[in-house]
Amino acid sequence: MLIEQFFDAGLGHASYLVADPDAGVAFLVDPDRQIETYLSAAARLGVLITDSFETHIHNDYVSGSRALADLRPITVHAGAGAGFAYSYASHPDGDEVRVGELLVRCIATPGHTPEHVAYLVSDLRRADDPQYLFSGGALLVGQIARVDLLGPKQAEELARSAYATLRERLLTLSDYIAVFPTHGGGSACSADVAGSRWTTLGFERKHNHIAQLASGDFESFRAAIAEGLPVAPAYYPRVRAINSMGAPVASRARLPFVREITSDVIRIDPRPPHVFGAGHRLGALNVVGNDSFAVRVGATVAFGSPIVILTTDSEQAERLREQLAVIGYDDIRGYASPEPMPGEKIGRIEQLDARTAAARSAAGAVLLDVREQSEWDAGHAPAAIHIPYENVRARARELPLDRQIVTYCAAGTRSSLVASILESSGHDVANLHGGFTAWRNANLEVSTAKIAR
Repeated sequence: MLIEQFFDAGLGHASYLVADPDAGVAFLVDPDRQIETYLSAAARLGVLITDSFETHIHNDYVSGSRALADLRPITVHAGAGAGFAYSYASHPDGDEVRVGELLVRCIATPGHTPEHVAYLVSDLRRADDPQYLFSGGALLVGQIARVDLLGPKQAEELARSAYATLRERLLTLSDYIAVFPTHGGGSACSADVAGSRWTTLGFERKHNHIAQLASGDFESFRAAIAEGLPVAPAYYPRVRAINSMGAPVASRARLPFVREITSDVIRIDPRPPHVFGAGHRLGALNVVGNDSFAVRVGATVAFGSPIVILTTDSEQAERLREQLAVIGYDDIRGYASPEPMPGEKIGRIEQLDARTAAARSAAGAVLLDVREQSEWDAGHAPAAIHIPYENVRARARELPLDRQIVTYCAAGTRSSLVASILESSGHDVANLHGGFTAWRNANLEVSTAKIAR
């Protein structure tokens, strides 16, 4: 038995190819929309993908199971409560599926979502005993996946389900079982996850504080799983709806170079903050083209918006378009030069060092901390106000137009995005180059008061 993990660092999403090379077959667990990645891996291993197992209806990325089923004669598997609108095999708790000499047992594990299932796998060439658990969001490395994504009405019920899932379904399994979760570090589907991308049940029983609390009273467990959660990106409900229906294969047509951009199109500039700040097209949003590009777009740009990527590098435009397709942003009109056209006004956002930012604050500028709540709680500039970057567009009216706004995050990338949003709404903005890391390194005062100003 071979297991190959594919990890999207920007989304914190792990998917798996599980192969029986002797039988020449393999299955997937929670694949995303970049299905060529899995087909290439299967070809390299000399196996045929015959099945795809979904642990739940995902909020954070578009599943590739339906698209793969459109191209290959595979069977998609999910729990009895999934209710997909496309053809799939629905499995009650305890159902078993054989793929070569690999036995997959479906375990109902509600909590992260109502329909959630995990998959226990036995390599029958070794033993009938299960050796691997593909846990989805039911058990993560040092955490569990959040239970509040479907709204406050369901959150309490799902919290009780997650509590029961740990106590009665997962923590009763043997210590030696290897655990491969779907959500890892960087996922907004959970609070901070440990850096390792796999674990064992025995290690989690000993070191996962949420798992330990599941052995105690529910109230303590409920309070702990609500701590440190990041803001859920606004696109999440739309992606869940897409996955319920099943997404088709993403377009592979090459993006055109666009010379004229209509006013209804969102302009995304992926250059580094200091380059963007030196001069950019007015109205452009600075979403740095790194691993987190897609989730940052999904957190700040309305779902379904037409987009043009401001780059002259066609290969970069294609890579970023592929990232956006994984979260369901398919209306990418093309790519265009990030440089203003002749006669077009140039936008500029000043990049400040930490001591200059502190001096501006002392002179009356507003320091705006755009990090997550857990980052704010761990330490922030004493004079700052706190609005997570995902919420800035909706709360921009809370910020004065007659004072400069100096934005900061951890390193200066999220804050540059916020600065570009506020620039578009008429604010005078500057960005703290190097973010709060630079603030600390300059030995400036740090507050740990948890109440946001």
